[in-house]
Amino acid sequence: MAPRSISIEFYTASHRILGRVKPTGAGLFSHINDPTFSFIEIEGAHLMRLHQPGRLVARYPTLWLVKSEIVAGLLSNRNELGPTGYARGGYTTTVPHWVRVVMGGYELMGIVETPGKFNFGALMFETDRFFMPIYNATLKAILFPNVQGESQAMVFNRGMVDAIALLPKDEIPETKSEE
Repeated sequence: MAPRSISIEFYTASHRILGRVKPTGAGLFSHINDPTFSFIEIEGAHLMRLHQPGRLVARYPTLWLVKSEIVAGLLSNRNELGPTGYARGGYTTTVPHWVRVVMGGYELMGIVETPGKFNFGALMFETDRFFMPIYNATLKAILFPNVQGESQAMVFNRGMVDAIALLPKDEIPETKSEE
């Protein structure tokens, strides 16, 4: 059976790219974190500049995007991400943590799931993943206030993170925390 195409919205430091990706394996998460490829192929790509968010620059049947330049990728639902679990011995439950992520001209806000108590060092440095999942997330471009995105599931480039903070209880969106 051929892999199903997934619609995705990628953000780089300068562009927004809409298109479809055919993930290999169990979903986009394993595909984008595959260390044997330094790029990702996007079919039916629409390219837009961040400073002109409503203007289409070009359409391409195929566009290849360098993974290390991707800031974030937005998906339409969590199932398209595929399995993202941590490999650990024994029984573990994931704990949701509302966070703000500051990175490369963007701010993300959403839920990061970790096994147990939030540990910044483990999240950022004790893994070989290039991209991390964040759920019920919003994305805002700092220099371009018109560039915003919301997604049930998003991946962000761990190597571009400047800072992560746990949200105080009064900053957690009420409508999203009830889901």
